[in-house]
Amino acid sequence: MTRFIDRTNEWIGKAVSYFLAVMMVTICYEVVARYFFDRPTLWCMELNTYLLCIYCTLGAGFTLLRGGHVSVDILYGRFHFRTKAILDCVTSFLFFIFVFVILWYGSGMAHVAFKYGETSGTILDWPLFPTIVLVPVGALLLLAQGVVKFIRDFRTAVTGIEPEGGEPEGIFGKREEA
Repeated sequence: MTRFIDRTNEWIGKAVSYFLAVMMVTICYEVVARYFFDRPTLWCMELNTYLLCIYCTLGAGFTLLRGGHVSVDILYGRFHFRTKAILDCVTSFLFFIFVFVILWYGSGMAHVAFKYGETSGTILDWPLFPTIVLVPVGALLLLAQGVVKFIRDFRTAVTGIEPEGGEPEGIFGKREEA
C-alpha cells in the first residue's frame, strides 16, 4: 500500500508540474499584451491563481515524498538517520493536526461553495467549487503520504535499519553533510 501511495503522489506531482509551464506562458502573454499592445487580459491572473492553488494543493504529497518541504535543520541535519526518524515520529502529531485542520476546513469550504454555487465574483465569474474541492483532495494525498512517512520513520526508529534508498532527495538532490 505504501508503494501505491508513493506512486500516486509521484504521478500527480509530475502531472501538476506542467501547470508551471502553462502559468509561465500565460504570464508572458499577459506581459506582452499589457506592455506592448496596451491590451491587458481579464482572465490571466485569475487563471494563474487557480492553477497555483491546484499546483500547491495537489503537489504537497509529492513534495513530502521527495523531502522538499521547508525545514530548519541546523541541528537536525547533523543527526544520525535513526535519531532523525525518532524525532520525526515524535513531532509527526503536529503534522497530522495541521493536515486534519486543512482537511476539515477545506471540506467545509468545498461544501459551501457547492451548496451555494459560489463563483469568483469577477468578470469571468468562474465557479469556485472545482478549485476549492481540490484543497481537501490535496490534504488527503498529503495525509496519506504523511502516514507512509510515519510508518517508515517508525520502522527505522525501532529497527535502526536505514530506510530504502537512504534519505529522501530534495529538489537539488541528496543533502551533503557539512
